[in-house]
Amino acid sequence: MLSTAGVVGAGGQEPLLARTVGRVRRLFFTGGEYVHRGDVLAKLYNYTFVVAPRDGFLGPCEIAAGQYLTPTTQVTTISRRHLLVVVCPPGNTRPARVRVGDSVSVWVATRPTRVASGSLAALDLSELPGTWTVLLKPGAPFRIGEQAIVRRRLPPPLAAVVSVEVNQGPDPK
Repeated sequence: MLSTAGVVGAGGQEPLLARTVGRVRRLFFTGGEYVHRGDVLAKLYNYTFVVAPRDGFLGPCEIAAGQYLTPTTQVTTISRRHLLVVVCPPGNTRPARVRVGDSVSVWVATRPTRVASGSLAALDLSELPGTWTVLLKPGAPFRIGEQAIVRRRLPPPLAAVVSVEVNQGPDPK
């Protein structure tokens, strides 16, 4: 069994700043949500908005309704990638048995029936035991910070076509 455990992430977080001035009238997001570039995160009383600068996963909300924002106020954080990533040690798997591009199945122990597929994006063996980096397909049913189990999917066994010639004696003419 080629499996290991890791943490669901999105390639790290960067601060998402207000980049505008005004008092917060209403918030339109919660932490952990996936947003698209241009989605409204907050509406201010002066009819300006705080918007998502790019696609990604948001961290916890760091502002509240009624708070005054400056351009440098940190509203939340946003992930560096727009896809979920699982980074994990390879466990007891020998490095020669896994390669970048291998297909993997990923699930969270608390919800084992929700399985997603992904692919091994990087294999770092510069320091033992090394790490696997797995990219999950869009729509994976996980949240940032959850503990995930990763199992390499084994390729199907090779099938062989066997033909048998039956000799039924001389050809009747």
